[in-house]
Amino acid sequence: MSTFAPDVIDAICTYMNTDPMESTLTIVQGLTGDRTVTKVTMTGFDGKECVFQAENPEGTKEVRIPWLRQISERPEVREQLFALLDRASDAFGN
Repeated sequence: MSTFAPDVIDAICTYMNTDPMESTLTIVQGLTGDRTVTKVTMTGFDGKECVFQAENPEGTKEVRIPWLRQISERPEVREQLFALLDRASDAFGN
């Protein structure tokens, strides 16, 4: 399924879950429209989408958000995450 090695997925998810945690929250809230989400953890990705665990008062759910285009190389993950963040920020009117 994944075009990315497990160590690449782990490294990127670890980074997204420690340094720019507000970015993952913004991506999920903005692109799903669910402003009740209070915590987000990036759990994986492949060439087509990224996967998050999102918590809200009702519990935890998996959220899959497609990339803006299919990807196959590590640098494209960063590019696509920024593109998703931009799109999510637009949804907030930023």
